[in-house]
Amino acid sequence: MRTRVGNRLLVAAVGVALLMVPCAAAAQRLTLQAIDRPGVYLGLAGMGNFVINQANAPVDGFIEQGGGFGLFLGGRLAPMFALELGYALNFHNPVQTRAGFDALLLHAWTLDGKVIFPNHSNVRPYFQFGFGVYELANVVDTPYRNGIGFQLGGGLDLWLNRALSIGFRALYHGVYFTQSIGETNPFLSTVSVEGNLQFHF
Repeated sequence: MRTRVGNRLLVAAVGVALLMVPCAAAAQRLTLQAIDRPGVYLGLAGMGNFVINQANAPVDGFIEQGGGFGLFLGGRLAPMFALELGYALNFHNPVQTRAGFDALLLHAWTLDGKVIFPNHSNVRPYFQFGFGVYELANVVDTPYRNGIGFQLGGGLDLWLNRALSIGFRALYHGVYFTQSIGETNPFLSTVSVEGNLQFHF
């Protein structure tokens, strides 16, 4: 009698274990579907912007290392692709004057495509490329130098849940100023390194 009861309990335990396997797989699929679903996202970023070259610039250069913040709005159109509109403001060459704080402000309005690499984890690496309009100004003056440029780089997003992720990325920016600085039209090369927080809808 005890042997029969033990055998029944063993069969029941095996049955429950077999039921749990597809349930766990379904839960994993649901998580991956939530991460790779089409949708809209909004991001906030803090960054450093590092100058690596100032081709055709005045002898001493015109801009130093800086940093700032960014905002971006994107649309996940497919599991492997997204479009992203961005705005970034970086502060360079800060100085204290009699009138107060002054600095060079590098504005960037950008449009990028992101090629995303889905996988079986909650981390999504991606490759990013795009074009932008750039503007150089002073804190106390109106904008005075415009440029066009491109961005190229990549990063990764770590999903915390279906609505929130944190990300890290590094981008090369190449900017040609269409208005002269001094007597030249320099080509500015920088690398931005950022951390961001994203809200997914």
